[in-house]
Amino acid sequence: MTATIDPKAPCDLCTLSVGTKPFALVTPQRTFLFCCEGCKGIYQMLYEIKESPDRTVDN
Repeated sequence: MTATIDPKAPCDLCTLSVGTKPFALVTPQRTFLFCCEGCKGIYQMLYEIKESPDRTVDN
């Protein structure tokens, strides 16, 4: 079952809305959602997060 993502949900970095095709960063603790690839990459770099290899989200 796939969870529905609210397109108005805030980006986990800049707080803009994530839109209908958010960029997801899946970690063992939770899934982070971003409005763009740039925010996702900056968040990963700032917090030194590695994406879980077993789950990915297609855009």
